Amino acid sequence: MIKINRVNIEEIKNEYLSKLNEIKFYKEKGNSIQSYWIDNRDRILIASPIDFEDIIKEFKEFTELDQSGNDANKFKIYMINLYKKLFYNREIGNWLAEKLDVKVCPYCNRQYTFTITKEKQKGEKQKRKDKKTTRPEFDHFHPKSECPYLALSFYNLIPSCHTCNDLKKNEPIEINPYLDEFGDKCKFVLTDKEICRPAIIDKKNINIEFNFDEEKNIEDFKHKCEVNIDIFALRELYKEHIDYVEEIIDKAQAYNADYYDSLIQSFSGLGKTPAEIDRCIWGNYIETADHCKRPLSKLTRDILEQLGIK
Repeated sequence: MIKINRVNIEEIKNEYLSKLNEIKFYKEKGNSIQSYWIDNRDRILIASPIDFEDIIKEFKEFTELDQSGNDANKFKIYMINLYKKLFYNREIGNWLAEKLDVKVCPYCNRQYTFTITKEKQKGEKQKRKDKKTTRPEFDHFHPKSECPYLALSFYNLIPSCHTCNDLKKNEPIEINPYLDEFGDKCKFVLTDKEICRPAIIDKKNINIEFNFDEEKNIEDFKHKCEVNIDIFALRELYKEHIDYVEEIIDKAQAYNADYYDSLIQSFSGLGKTPAEIDRCIWGNYIETADHCKRPLSKLTRDILEQLGIK
């Protein structure tokens, strides 16, 4: 998992709130849960992920008072329909995806999640919408079926690829990519015992695993990572990228220290920065801050680090 890092995230969040406040929310007489959400909607819509648990407790108290369950069920239907209306009919989902500009799925770092809007061509059959848009899906970090009051909350909406959104569905996870990431605490590793000696690696024995930093007290974080790894089938999916890892190993064997230094000097003469040179050589972004720009970037960095390249 990689973190969603946007320098203007506060600006996007506030603009999102303004867009939703243009909508007229209707209270249903006698439904205390819905009325409470509407009365507190601004706070709930832009609540920080660390405040979600408090909001969940608030609404749990309401639902416990609703002995028949009728109000809670009506509220769930209301919120799910409201989400569909705003994110599909009013295209707020397209707007938010474009604003966030998350290029790679933060859950798996395996698939692109570009947002592309294309005007329909002349003569093309015109429907209600005059544009075609492809964008990431929005996963609800806390499922809207379980926590409908968070169905529209900004930090509960995670731009993701279809694979991850489909795998997760209503499964609970604990690491919100707006807050945290695997980073250096959980890294990809190749499990061949001789992996530290690239010249003699037998690629037939390669296996991709996850390794946790044992020098840090991260047992709780390790558990959270394992939940994500399991739900998103990361072990199984990354095994499908063995051919990509083999290419990294081939380059690592070819580009020994002297040759690598000569490449750096050659590319530097063309005005390339060290980061650009690394991208030319390894075919990916290496710096942690750039993992959001291209699929498999974290895998690339972690393996190169294990091979002693970075």
